[in-house]
Amino acid sequence: MSKQYQYLLFDLDDTLVDDLKNRAYAFSKILKNRKEKITQEKIQKFIAIDNQFWKDRASGKIKDPYPFKTKEEQTKWVRAQRFLIYFNNLSLEEAMKINEQYIEAIKEKIIPIENAKKVLKYLYEKQYKIYIITNGPYTAIRDKLEKSNLISYITNTFSADEVGFMKPKKEFYEGFMNKYSLYQKEHMLIIGDEIEKDILGGMLNQIDTCWFNKEKIENNTTIKPNYEISNLIELKQII
Repeated sequence: MSKQYQYLLFDLDDTLVDDLKNRAYAFSKILKNRKEKITQEKIQKFIAIDNQFWKDRASGKIKDPYPFKTKEEQTKWVRAQRFLIYFNNLSLEEAMKINEQYIEAIKEKIIPIENAKKVLKYLYEKQYKIYIITNGPYTAIRDKLEKSNLISYITNTFSADEVGFMKPKKEFYEGFMNKYSLYQKEHMLIIGDEIEKDILGGMLNQIDTCWFNKEKIENNTTIKPNYEISNLIELKQII
């Protein structure tokens, strides 16, 4: 059985909401706005670029070109880079505008992961404090939670945008703990789908982790979660 967890730190995208379908929908709207033909090949190309970009950003391969005056300025620059890579003839200003359209589109069609609401309701009724900790855009969190009917179970949220560092960076978790004055790591459990972000982040910060391995892929890394599930409903057996 589990330790005496009190604080459950859930990733959002592809843990509680279906981010892959969400991104595909949002990018199709970008193509439509640009009067370009919408094809699966174009959508898959963008998703591949998007995946690799965030992986490189989290690992430190993509660094800020100069000190930004504000976190908002930094966030706009960072998120525009994906569109500069995909549409290689854009200005930074144009890429920033496309990113704004993309974030608005992301808010429109939210699909929850199987059993997300059932499990959060169960945990909420058990009086766990449920936090969202995400690398995703801060401005989209509330819409995603509201439109997936999950928001009433959430204690609070935290995004990488707020601190300028992404999971698995130590600064991300320090930012979360400082924001909410939560420092009892032994009573925290991180639940997320990405080994190299959610699970590694927990390991590096001495917080227990549960890997949501919905695709049941083999873990060939040295990163080991405390628990592993393939369906959110299995959390009921852990906590």
